[in-house]
Amino acid sequence: MSKSQLPEVLIPVNKTTMSNVDIYTSVLEPVNKSQKRLIFNIRQQGILNAGSRLVMSVHPDDNASSGAGDCFLPLTAGIAACIDSAVLRAGTKVLARTEKFGKFYAMKKSVHTSSQKQNIDMVLDGGVVNVGPSPNTDGLLAIDTGSAIYVNKTTASVPDKYKPVISQTDCPTFSVALSDLFPMMRGMMLPVFAMAEQVSVEINLTQQLATQTGKTIMFRNAPGTTTATTYALNNFAMHLDYLEYDMATMASIRAQVDGDGMPMRYPDIALTTTQLISPEVAITTGNTETKTDVREVGTAGMKVNNIMVVETNGLGNSLAGEYRSDAMIHPPHFNWRVNDKIIYPRKLTNTSHMRNEMEQILEFPMSVANAEYSNDVECDFFANKNGKQNLVFDAGVNMMGQASSVISGNYFITGLNLRKGPGGEGTDVINKNVLYERDTTYSFNDQQDRKIDFFVEHERSFILKGGVVLTSA
Repeated sequence: MSKSQLPEVLIPVNKTTMSNVDIYTSVLEPVNKSQKRLIFNIRQQGILNAGSRLVMSVHPDDNASSGAGDCFLPLTAGIAACIDSAVLRAGTKVLARTEKFGKFYAMKKSVHTSSQKQNIDMVLDGGVVNVGPSPNTDGLLAIDTGSAIYVNKTTASVPDKYKPVISQTDCPTFSVALSDLFPMMRGMMLPVFAMAEQVSVEINLTQQLATQTGKTIMFRNAPGTTTATTYALNNFAMHLDYLEYDMATMASIRAQVDGDGMPMRYPDIALTTTQLISPEVAITTGNTETKTDVREVGTAGMKVNNIMVVETNGLGNSLAGEYRSDAMIHPPHFNWRVNDKIIYPRKLTNTSHMRNEMEQILEFPMSVANAEYSNDVECDFFANKNGKQNLVFDAGVNMMGQASSVISGNYFITGLNLRKGPGGEGTDVINKNVLYERDTTYSFNDQQDRKIDFFVEHERSFILKGGVVLTSA
């Protein structure tokens, strides 16, 4: 069943007036909670609104860092950094799963406008990610003056109300939407009132242990005792909205479920992780070395909508933490092979083309500066193959004590769009996995191994019949 074939009331849309619906709001606490995992059981009432939210807080264990205001969430992901994975179940059946959620969320947020990042995202998830003109140097970039607090033109800070503190009662709380946790919820809402099996949400939390940074909380200065963090279990809750329409509308949904059944088709995310090994012999200044790699992406037997590629160089990032996709100094050249068919006549080499492909996948223009997407504008390979001669981010402006230049190239996401037209069906990958063929050029300042995550959006379906969910693979 396509989105258009679903009952209209199960399709999330913005409406200016809703005259035939009652909205019931519930604050739901987890039935099982620990520092590693939470489980919420959804009440079987009405239609579950996709805009319902998970509320939570995270806290530093170091009292001095908290008191000094040194703590902040990763700028790109905010509180989503604290969620390692999320699972939606009906009974024991898995309806949807999102792994490495913090990284996935941060990259998906790249299409949000500056206004949305500042006035909505920052308030909800605590991530201060807007970039604008540097107040210190004309022509350069830094964290936007409308988002960060500038005590002078070279010193910026996360607003105090978004800084995690050690207190678990007098503290900020943050939230993410169900539709962020599970992409399926962007196109459909669950009629939980007609589901006989218990619908549950499992949240697996990211752990940041002593000596670790970049996972849940970042620090302006190194803490004196520990970098470990703790979750306030009493602050976890789901703020759920249940929609109940007039009796005739609800009865028609139940009649379909109890009769022939209600088929639902939706997107889910599968993850494949791999690594590209850098040259064994260190590259000397002014030189480069290119290696060719072929990697399989787990897609066989799926109907694939798109593949998003997120890559990191394994180094620390004092502002974004682990929630970024690192651009190489020399852009990679890559191609794809789907069902033994080569996608591009020759390997993709132009970062503008790569960005355009990603915008087709995301279905909206990316709202990040060119210097956030790639290092092209900062490199002069005619002068020296080491690159990065012309920094666009102002190294003289510090954000939470860290140079703004570490923001450069944090959103280099690439991918492959396999939909048949805008919003169309995906491509059936028959018996063989999709192949990713890539030439990677390593240079003096960029010779680390590359960790690559392939986020595969594929179509799944289930039939809700007699209140019982019958799922596909």
